[in-house]
Formats: sequence, structure tokens, C-alpha cells
Amino acid sequence: MEPGLVALPATTLRPALVTSIALLALLSALAAQAHAQGYAVQGAIATVYRDGWVHVRVEAVVDPTEPSITLTLLSSSIHNVLVFDEEGEPLAYDVDKANMTIYTLGASKVVLEYDTEALTSKSAGVWTISFTTPYPLTLILPENATIMYFNAPPSSIKSEGGRLVLKLSRGSWEISYVLEAPTISPPQGGTPPPQQAPFTYLLMAAVGVVTIATALSLTLLRRRAKVVRATSLEGIDENEAKAIEVLRAKGGRALEVEIREALGLPKATAWRLVRRLERKGLVVVRKVGGQNVVELRDVERRLT
Repeated sequence: MEPGLVALPATTLRPALVTSIALLALLSALAAQAHAQGYAVQGAIATVYRDGWVHVRVEAVVDPTEPSITLTLLSSSIHNVLVFDEEGEPLAYDVDKANMTIYTLGASKVVLEYDTEALTSKSAGVWTISFTTPYPLTLILPENATIMYFNAPPSSIKSEGGRLVLKLSRGSWEISYVLEAPTISPPQGGTPPPQQAPFTYLLMAAVGVVTIATALSLTLLRRRAKVVRATSLEGIDENEAKAIEVLRAKGGRALEVEIREALGLPKATAWRLVRRLERKGLVVVRKVGGQNVVELRDVERRLT
């Protein structure tokens, strides 16, 4: 043995060697799986809202040399779809039931976002969310939610900002929960309201129900008109207003590329502009062939 070298016992080297080999085998298997699929999911979050809608966001690392990847959706009924790469550029896609093919050539990362109302149901005041996830997923329940049942224990459960956050492994899940009414704190320095006798309280509640039932249809119509009017006339920037004028000039419907050319905007800027108008409820975007068709909502047309 050369001077300065220390010989370690075989019993010391063997466990470390076995651990290193096992770790390399695991990494090789994961790399082979990602290469076979053309992508690897980095993270998936499903945020549930009080009305039962669920917003899903999936981030995946992709092979830039692959022309496309296929992601499995949590539902075949999806809305407000956004797909873009690491630069925020939109990517083309096709949907076949619960599978989405995304054309990713040249992209190294894909971000997919969509909304769905098909995962939740409500019976006797109890909400249930059911789905099958092909990848680990973080589920965020609405505020003031109390879990009543789950078909399998999550990897972890914690509370963040009044919401329960569940870490779920891949597989089928069914989780039931109830929603408590949000609490309203009295103003600082104010006095609590006087206690009402039970009969008085019930009488007031009955009168309120009758009043609401009588005026329900008018209230809903007025509220919808006010919300759309406020959304249509306020809170939009100069380019958004110009885009609306372009749509009006074309009879309420135009291709996204026509709006981009009319305003002289780059492709990514025009794409973000249309998505902002869609989120504000001013337009509806439909994919026809390889083009995005942008259409003014009916109420927005009546305001012109």
C-alpha cells in the first residue's frame, strides 16, 4: 500500500456502494421514463373554489427535440385553457376527451392551466371532489372547509391562509367536505348587535326569504347588467379598448391575428391582451382549426 493511503474495511464500503448503486438505478429509471414520455411533471396544483369550480395548473419539463407531448387531464370538460412555454409564448394544442396533445418543439417547459366544474358535486350540503391524477398533485380546498371523508390518507395535510392543503399521490381520489359560513367580525370599537328573541329572528328570516324570492329574477338581471357594464367600461387599458373597437368594427368577431395586425402588436403581447379581455368577461375565445377566434360577449354588444 502506498504511503498516505488508508484502507477502509469492506464492511464500511459495502453499504455505501449498495446505496449509490440503488440511487443511480432510480435516477436512470426516472430519466428513462421522462425520455419515453417526452416530459416530466414538475408540479400540479388544483385549487377548489366555494362554488365547485376547480382551477388546475400543471408545470412540466419537456424535451426540446420532441415535436409534441400528451398530458392527461383531470377532466374531459375544461374551460379557459391556457398553454404556454418558458418564455410565456402560447403553444398550440388539441384535446381528445381527457388527453391533451401539446405541440412543444423547441420548448423546454410547458405550463398548462384550465378550469373545470366536472370534478365536484354537492348533496345535502356536503361537497365531494372525485378525480384520478396520473402525477402527484397538491389539492387546495376552499376557505373554511372541513373534511368529512377521504378514500385514502393524503401524504400530508396542512393549513395555509385558512385553506386546507393536501399533498396527494398519483391515483384515484374521493374527498368530501363541508363549508362553514365565513365569519364577519364587528368593526373596531363597535357594539355587538342586540340579541333577538327566537320568534322575532324566525319572523325576520321568513320575511327576508319572501322578499328575496319575490325580487329574485329582477335582482339577478340587474346585477348581471351592472357587473358587465362596470367590467366593460372600467378597468381596461388603451390597448384593450382598441381591441374592443376592432371587434365592434368587424361585427363582434375577429381572428386573434387580425386584432394583432390592426393594433401592430407582437404575437405574445396580443395573446396576453386577448387573455386579459377573456378573464374580464368581455370576450369569448374559441379555437377553430389552428386559429383563435375572438368574439364579443352578447351583453358587451348591447352596451355599444
